[in-house]
Amino acid sequence: MELNGVPNDIIQNLNPISIIIFIPFMDFVVYPALRKARINFTPIKRIALGFALASMAMIAACVIQLYIYRLSPCGHHASDPDCEGPAPINVWVQTLPYVLIGFSEIMASITSLEYAFTKAPYNMRSFVMSINLLMNAFSSAIAQGLVALSADPLLVWNYGVVAVLAAIGGICFWFNFRQLDADEDKLNMLQVSAYQGKRGSISGPGITEVMDKETAAHP
Repeated sequence: MELNGVPNDIIQNLNPISIIIFIPFMDFVVYPALRKARINFTPIKRIALGFALASMAMIAACVIQLYIYRLSPCGHHASDPDCEGPAPINVWVQTLPYVLIGFSEIMASITSLEYAFTKAPYNMRSFVMSINLLMNAFSSAIAQGLVALSADPLLVWNYGVVAVLAAIGGICFWFNFRQLDADEDKLNMLQVSAYQGKRGSISGPGITEVMDKETAAHP
């Protein structure tokens, strides 16, 4: 692609830059405006929209890569260092997939972290958050499985497969969890649990005997 003096690092940083810019914009402008308009944009809807935006980002990347292959002097080997020249496409077109991915992270990743923290019982928040973050491991495993497609001439397939996976994931997520929207208020009013586990809940005159038994069993 034609850089026109633009450093490669600038394009790659569009994703974190868009996240930094649009998180406060969403929190202080978009969400309050939706609440004022009485539009109930619940966390489940946000996460589902995040999947849709991720799929759209990959579709955009897939289309851009397809045109790179079509217009490049080296065809489907556009990244070959011996290629005569770049495809006549301005590098700034990559802004679209990078910004869409940023929005998808705001909608899906950030909202899922918020949802896991606020909806979990008080004394289970760390456990629920760890389960939520475990999903990142599955995501990394899928990305590792697609490494074989991350080179010419298979990049179109790479982006296309991810687009399909994101779309399927979003549809499955919506149909599995859409009923939680109806329980939104109930989940927000979860009582604080007093349960501290077997050891923490032991009280009364028998505690010494129980601890002695535990010590004898596990010296």
